[in-house]
Amino acid sequence: MKAQISNPVPISREAQNSLIEGCKKGDQRSQLQVYKLYYKSVYTICLRAVNDPATAEDIMHESFLSAFEDINSYTGNISFASWLSCYIKKFV
Repeated sequence: MKAQISNPVPISREAQNSLIEGCKKGDQRSQLQVYKLYYKSVYTICLRAVNDPATAEDIMHESFLSAFEDINSYTGNISFASWLSCYIKKFV
């Protein structure tokens, strides 16, 4: 499965980096904003992979939980979307 996460909501790199830093500090508002930015793309990828809406939703949630638990490993060497897609692959 080749996961391509897009961000349909325009956000500057600075704003995204600020949200990621907030997530690294455990800020739930930042986590919610990151979730809102990416959940539709993540869900679509999961749904294409498993072809079952309920399972896709479960995988989406597990992917985000796992990513937020490991958020400190995000260094910015790759795009956040690419980094996040690695977590989807763990559950699909």
